[in-house]
Formats: sequence, C-alpha cells, structure tokens
Amino acid sequence: MDELRSRQLKQKLGLFWGNFGLPLIFILIVIVFSITSPNFATSYNLLSNFGFASYVGIAAIGMTFVIMTGNFDISIGSMLALVGVLGSSFIPKIGGVGGVLSTVAIASFLGFINGIFVTKLRIPAFITTLGMLYVFRSLAYIYTNNVPVYISDRFWLYFGNGKLFGVIPFPILLMVICYLVAYLILRKSPVGRYIIAVGTNAKAAALSGINVDNIKILVFTLLGLFVGIASIVNSANLGAANPGLMGQNYEFQVITAVVLGGTALSGGNGSLGGSLVAALIVTFLGNGMGLMQVNSYWQLVATGLVMIFAVSLNKLKFYLLGQGE
Repeated sequence: MDELRSRQLKQKLGLFWGNFGLPLIFILIVIVFSITSPNFATSYNLLSNFGFASYVGIAAIGMTFVIMTGNFDISIGSMLALVGVLGSSFIPKIGGVGGVLSTVAIASFLGFINGIFVTKLRIPAFITTLGMLYVFRSLAYIYTNNVPVYISDRFWLYFGNGKLFGVIPFPILLMVICYLVAYLILRKSPVGRYIIAVGTNAKAAALSGINVDNIKILVFTLLGLFVGIASIVNSANLGAANPGLMGQNYEFQVITAVVLGGTALSGGNGSLGGSLVAALIVTFLGNGMGLMQVNSYWQLVATGLVMIFAVSLNKLKFYLLGQGE
C-alpha cells in the first residue's frame, strides 16, 4: 500500500511539473528581474520581449518536430544567416513579397537537403548539420563578401516592426499563427501521429507501413521553413541581414528552448506549448541579464547551464511519471 501511494505521489508530482513547472519558472524570472531591474517591467520592454521571443519560438516549432524523431539540427544559425542575406538581396528585383516567399522556399529546400543527407545517405544528423553549419555560413560570407544587406522594403520590415491595431507586435501574432498550424499538424493530423511513432520506435513504425525516411525528410524541411520565417523576423527587426552576426549561437538557444519545454532528446515525446513557454524563458532571461549589464560571456554560461538544467528536469519528470527516461 505504501509503495502504491509513493508511486501515485510521484505521478502527481510529475504531472504537476509537466503542466505548471515552466509557467512557474517564467513567472519567477519576471518577478526577480522586475525587482532587480526597474526597466524590465515596463510595458514597452515586456511587449518587445514577447516579440523577440518569436525569433527563438518560431524555429523551436520545427526543432520540436525534428527532436521528436530522435534527430536534431545544429546548422540552423548559419541557415538563418544564409537565407536572410539571399532573400533580402532579391528585394530590388522581385519586391518584398517575392523576397519573403523566396526566403521561406530556400530555407525549406536547405532543410530538405539536410533531411536527404540524414536519411538517404545515412549520415548521422550531428555530422550532417555540423558540416552544413560551416557550409551555410561560408556561403553567406561568399555571397555578400561579408557586407550586410540593408533592408528598406516596408512589407519585409513589417514582419519585425509592424503592430496590429497599433499595439500588438506583428511577430507575436505570427508566432501564434505558426504554433496553431503546428498544433494542428502534430495533434490533429496523421502526420503528427507518424512523427510520434517514428520517434518512439522507428523500426516498429516502418513495420506498420510508415515511410520513416519521408517523415524525417518532412520534419527537416518543416524546420527549414520555420527558420526561414524566423530569419525574416530577425532581419526585419534589425533592418539588415548581416552574414556574420545573424544566427550566432541560435541553434543552442532553440535546442535549449525545445528541451526545456519537455521534448525528450531520445524522441517520441514532445510539447509545442512547452517549447513556446521555454522560448519566452530563454528570451526574458537574456533580456533581464542584459538590463543588469551581465557580461555577455557570463550570459553564454547561463545559457549552457539552463540547457543542462533542462535535461535534468526532463529526466526528473519522466522518472516521476514512470516513463523510464
């Protein structure tokens, strides 16, 4: 009887953490920085932070899909820079709308290429994306000769600086739309069930008739698509696409958000809502430390510790739920 009660208590604690742990951490961060930094709690700063969170949060959608299949992609920072300079450089010839569409299309294609290397050539995702990290960044340097591409097109700039009804930053609305679409894909379509099945047990999924390679290619392509959208938001916010500065340490921010959000590195389990809240945590944490004038190198230390902390919390959650992680 005591053992049963102990197991039930563990499960309740695991469920509580899974449902409320991240929001509590987020609220705690807001409270701490509101006390320690007077400029943190202003409406302008808070709204700006939610807008900046879209930069991490949108790509975290695609990374959630990829990690749910048991893979990951560390090339997305360089991909973000490459597609940003390519798409923005097309604006004088094909206009802002064409530039935006071409950016998303190119990013999706680059994600597709990563997926092909991982599935058809059987190159591990870590090796593939590590190589592409250098390839994409180098191509961005070569294409621009390491000169930023400045953006003046109103349509493009609206993605980073526009406001709905003059109040709500457009990046927030865009992030919400992306998450709603991703939720429908993951929870309301056969594709979502296939992604979960592949991540849980790829061999069993193949035996049940699921084309495992196609699903993996699809999630890498979707990651590219969302990175393309994030690239537009980021470059629009800055007013330029800089091949050297865009996407620095981006992959670690996104992976940290996804893992902190509750997605298991081994695949199968994932949470889009968790990734969204975790993206807010990563963004608000960085902003708070910046306002407190914490050295940028120590901010990187904090990001690394948060990633380790995230993995530890996930293991604790799955242990409490008795899921063997």
